Amino acid sequence: MDEESSPRRDESTGASRDTEPGPPPPNPYGVFAAVESLGGVAAPLLAGFAITLIALVVQIEKDLRWPALSLILLGAAAILLLQVVQLNARARGYAVTPAQVQEWYPDLEHRPGRRRVVNLELRHHAACWGDLVRRARIRYNIAIVALLCGIAVLLVPEDGAKLTAARWAAVSVIVFGAFAEVAAMLAGWARRNPGKRSRSVILTMFGWATPPDPPVPPPRPHPPRARRDQDVEPPPGGS
Repeated sequence: MDEESSPRRDESTGASRDTEPGPPPPNPYGVFAAVESLGGVAAPLLAGFAITLIALVVQIEKDLRWPALSLILLGAAAILLLQVVQLNARARGYAVTPAQVQEWYPDLEHRPGRRRVVNLELRHHAACWGDLVRRARIRYNIAIVALLCGIAVLLVPEDGAKLTAARWAAVSVIVFGAFAEVAAMLAGWARRNPGKRSRSVILTMFGWATPPDPPVPPPRPHPPRARRDQDVEPPPGGS
């Protein structure tokens, strides 16, 4: 019998040393679809929107107070969003499920050596996917801030007489949106890295900007209840 079909076993535990635990399940289960919607749908649409605004600024720059600043912010947003699209495309190559692996290796359960290698590869793929997604999320958040700030600057006219109360209100709303995005970034960072007083202060100040993940505490698992007729013992002498 060859080595692949007869795995070595640990004498102390009896477990096979040729088996390797696979990657943990995605948390939440729909995270692959969520990331795809961010990097494959939202990011390219927003990048196109930012490029359109850049073309608009070039056409009406004489009517704007700070056209150069608006171009810088919108250009930075467009570049970051395009990077999100690229990172999402790379991450998609690592978003592999065990079911897909089973299709490629139907006899995987009967080949412990191959199963060990595949599990190692899946764990490495999961780590690569997480790293690329983390980079994409950081760029996406910064791009949203730059895009909102660029729009706010775009709304400021060259002629001060045209800066009406309604225009000020529009600028204020967009600036508040950019501030809320920054607050959400800080709150998310504080939740992912708890333990220090400064991070607790940040979370107290900016926790309103984004809900925790998960937003609702997970339920505690309870042991399955036995059937009622098995719980209650029959009385003595009863049938």
